[in-house]
Amino acid sequence: MSPSPAVMLEHLYEKLFHRGWYNDDYISKSSPVIIGGSPRSGTTLIRVMLDSHRNIYIGPETGLLYTNLLNKSKLANVSKQLDVSPKKIRSLVKESKSNIKFIDSLFEFLQKEAGKHRWGEKSPRNVTVIQRIFRYFPESRFIHIIRDGRDVACSLRHFPKHRVVDGELIKLDTNNPIDQCISIWVENVKAGIKWRDDPRYMEIQYEALVSEPRQTMEAVLDFLSEPWDETVLNYYRVDSSTRGIDKMPQNIRAQKPIDKSALGRWKRDLAPSEQELFKELAGDLLIELGYEIKTDW
Repeated sequence: MSPSPAVMLEHLYEKLFHRGWYNDDYISKSSPVIIGGSPRSGTTLIRVMLDSHRNIYIGPETGLLYTNLLNKSKLANVSKQLDVSPKKIRSLVKESKSNIKFIDSLFEFLQKEAGKHRWGEKSPRNVTVIQRIFRYFPESRFIHIIRDGRDVACSLRHFPKHRVVDGELIKLDTNNPIDQCISIWVENVKAGIKWRDDPRYMEIQYEALVSEPRQTMEAVLDFLSEPWDETVLNYYRVDSSTRGIDKMPQNIRAQKPIDKSALGRWKRDLAPSEQELFKELAGDLLIELGYEIKTDW
């Protein structure tokens, strides 16, 4: 009797446990679209917009580009997130001489399954590993989405907001310390802006994306050397299995038309003392990024 897919993945774990994440002998020739930024900055919104383009496939986040080791838990999660059978995952791993090759082969498979010509990956923490992304995917293009850190902190404070139980969203009562939320934003933004001089790197602001989506997406597609596709603005009309609540439970609003109601939410959601704390810890970075700071806020 043949072992189950779960057991086959279990057997792979022992082989992968000692396999290094990188292999200098394999450098990808793909030109993926990589998205990153601080959590709660709009990475999912730009993901579903670009995934709606006729040439680009970008599925739910996997964390594969910053994960240092593939193991049975990670492979099982990737299988579930991307709707790829454990048998196919096993086949791709066996055929790959390195983890980078596995990533390349996996996303090329998904790209072809979707009838697209280019693949991408969106995980917020990608912004912390741009150096390794450009090292092993030298033809990649990185999009760093930045949002007003005060709004990010408001959102991070209550993140995660939901968990999925039997296909239903269950609301959580999360309340993270505001100083930790500020630090997360600062660390992620600073990790990205170091790459401003690299032509493969592009920054967009969340505020511009939701206020002027056409102009912003035209610039993004020009950066990617992709033709204009009106569907990127009508992303919420695209029927895709990659956008169910089980795939993005913390970002269900990204399935709906653009909503500007969260812009400047910090003005009502942050107490005066919290606003002062943000100014103390990250005011200089806000100014550097072009966000307004008033002396009487």
